[in-house]
Amino acid sequence: MKTLEPKKVDAKDIPLWFKESFSLLTRRLSLFIGSLATFLVILFFTVQAFATLAEQTPPLILLPLFLLFVAFLMHFFFSDLLLLAFSSDNSRKITISERAHALIPEQKSFLKMTLMAFLVGSTFWLISLSMNVDKNLLSASISVVDRLLFEKEMPLFFMLKLLATMLYFMLLAMFLLRTLFCIPLMLFHELPYAEASALSHRAIIINFQTMCTTLVLWAVLLLGTMAAANILALILFPLLPVFVFVCYRNIFLGQAENTPATAISAELATSTSGG
Repeated sequence: MKTLEPKKVDAKDIPLWFKESFSLLTRRLSLFIGSLATFLVILFFTVQAFATLAEQTPPLILLPLFLLFVAFLMHFFFSDLLLLAFSSDNSRKITISERAHALIPEQKSFLKMTLMAFLVGSTFWLISLSMNVDKNLLSASISVVDRLLFEKEMPLFFMLKLLATMLYFMLLAMFLLRTLFCIPLMLFHELPYAEASALSHRAIIINFQTMCTTLVLWAVLLLGTMAAANILALILFPLLPVFVFVCYRNIFLGQAENTPATAISAELATSTSGG
C-alpha cells in the first residue's frame, strides 16, 4: 500500500483552489443545495427542541449538550458535502444509501473529532459569555477598536479580558488549521482519528504559510459576505467542504485541477454501450 504523505504546495495555487471549488459546486449544485437545506431544517428543529427544554433544564447542563449535538451535526453534513465533492470530481452519481453507507462506519472517528471541537469551541463560547458579548463578532470588534482609538485610558480588567479573547481566537484558529484535513483522511482513507490528525498536522506544517494565507482569505470572505447580508454567508457553507476537498486532493494526491467532466462522461457512455 502506498504511503500517504502530504506534499508542499505554493500560495499561488490558492486562486486555482477557489476556481476549481466553484466548478465542482456548480456540477452538482442541486445535490449541494439539497444537503444544505436538510442540514438547516434539522438544525432549526434542534434549536426549537432545545429551546423548549431550556425552560426546565439548567443552562450549564443544556448548553454543553446543545453544542455537542450541533458540532456532531456539522461534522456529519460536512462529510456528506465532501462525498458530494468527490462524486462531482469523478462525474459519477451517488445515491443517498451510498452516502449513508460511507458515512455511518466513520462516526466513531467523527465523534472523537467532535469531542475535541466541542472542548475548544465551548471553552471559547463560555469565555465570550463571561464577557457578556451578546452581539455579533463584527460589531463587538468595531466597539473594541473604537474604544482603543478614542479612550486615553482603559481599565486593566478590560485589557486582560480583551487579551484572553484574542488568545482564544488564536487557539481556535490553530485547532481548525491542525484538523483541517482530518475528515477527508478519515472518510476517503479510513484512517483513525489519531493518524488522520497527525497527517493533517504534518500537511499544515509543510504548507504553513499557504494555509495561513488561505485562512485569512476565508476570514475576509466570511466577514465581507456577512457585512453585505448575513444570509449570503450560507453560500459559503457548501463551498467550504468543497474547497477543503480540493486542497486535500492537491496536497495528498497531487491533483490540482478537477477531472474533466466531459471525458469521464464519455468513458462511462462508451463502457455502457460496449457492455
